Amino acid sequence: MSSLLQVEVIPVDGAPSSTSFKQEEWAQNSIILFENLLNFTGEVANCKDFSQKLASGAMIFVNDSFSLSHKILASTVGITCFCYASLAGFHFEEELMKLIKITDSTRRPYIAIIGGSNFLRKAPALQTLTCLCDGLFFVGKLSFQIMNGFGMTVPSQFIERNAVKEVLQIIQVARDRNIPIYYPTDLWCLKNGDSEISGVINSTGQLAGWTPADIGPSTLEKISSIITSYKILWIGPTNYGLTEKNSVGGTQLGEILESASSDGCDVILVGDAACKAVKRKTDSSPQYTEFQKSTVVWEFLKGRILPGIAALDKCYPYRIPWSTVFCEPTLPLVVDIGSGNGLFLFQMAKSCESSNFLGFEMNEKVPPRYFVSTNATSTFRSIVSSYPGRLTLVTIQCPNPDFNKEQNRWRMVRRMLIEAIVDLLHTNGQVYLQSDVESVLLVMKEQFLSYSKGQLVTDGDGGNCIDNPFGVVSDWERHVLARGAPMYRAMLKKM
Repeated sequence: MSSLLQVEVIPVDGAPSSTSFKQEEWAQNSIILFENLLNFTGEVANCKDFSQKLASGAMIFVNDSFSLSHKILASTVGITCFCYASLAGFHFEEELMKLIKITDSTRRPYIAIIGGSNFLRKAPALQTLTCLCDGLFFVGKLSFQIMNGFGMTVPSQFIERNAVKEVLQIIQVARDRNIPIYYPTDLWCLKNGDSEISGVINSTGQLAGWTPADIGPSTLEKISSIITSYKILWIGPTNYGLTEKNSVGGTQLGEILESASSDGCDVILVGDAACKAVKRKTDSSPQYTEFQKSTVVWEFLKGRILPGIAALDKCYPYRIPWSTVFCEPTLPLVVDIGSGNGLFLFQMAKSCESSNFLGFEMNEKVPPRYFVSTNATSTFRSIVSSYPGRLTLVTIQCPNPDFNKEQNRWRMVRRMLIEAIVDLLHTNGQVYLQSDVESVLLVMKEQFLSYSKGQLVTDGDGGNCIDNPFGVVSDWERHVLARGAPMYRAMLKKM
């Protein structure tokens, strides 16, 4: 690998905790290569200590392992807590764009060929496809559940009785949208007790003494007749759980889709079975959108958050129309990070009409008309940099009652956020920090002064018990003062 990349590659045996390499011995462009981290308990448990040791010496984390995005691992999620920036690699970004393409329905008709088993587990994803596509063709064991839902006779051993409700819901949604649901008309079957004997049996016929192996020729003809579409998704195997050598239907379906792709149809292949079935014969063969691993796609279609993606830093995905948000978008801007219910900002706005006020809050507690629901750490720069006026004040107040726990401190004042604030803050602009835990205030203050590279100084006498300079108190501040406890504050100024 070193000769291929023209960079020194240093292999490391064992877990990060047991490595003996020294950071100062690394060459400037060296690559540290770990073995398969999934072999270590700390990796699969997303262990904090394991993550920290894995990130030792690293400032920027780049994730290019998209196929593991559905898992919470130390090497893809935990490590981001200890790096200055967490970014997606080129391959990761490419795969993410391909994933989004699945839900793009601009090219119609859009037909999904859905195989595999376990209807109940996949029901949320199947609901998504039913609402998205213009037709569904079920193959594999899933087809038996659909056939049973339509009232057809299906051998009892093939029915998922705990999924009957979900099957009927899918059928009803399809009826409401007036889209067709297809299922196999015939099946390749193997004789029970003698797998060398095979035959094609009508899917509504008697299957006693036979074991379904794959879809039959009549079914393939049906598929071929309905996929004169602009877009096709094939996800899941066509067979019924037997060995791959018996999946002749999948191979023939691959040939049908290859022909459709040659005619200009968008073909999306998900899973090993689909990807292996479509074989390119020449360099000029059609291009497909492929996902070798189907789990990420199923989780995405279920509407679940993919931890590996959520852990990365993000830009705010929308352009904010400042002239619509504020009557006078050139007024000085005050930003409150961690706005909670927003009462502090509302009261501040009433007392100071010469500024505009913007709140950042992750928990979507307040109307988006006045607040931006987002993670300030990853989106502060992209949002505030587009504001046409000056940034004159940033406040961070009582950031989480449990913020005194060491493992939580990175969540509010990571270096990435501090540098963005300092860069965008106007000269003589201020940063107001407040907490009811003195150690928390000291840590935040120290981080701001350290990461500002001399651009911030303490405004005032430098004490930590200054009075509230605004005459407006936050909810938590009011609660703390009501019980007779002190508040610790600091005001910093940009030189």
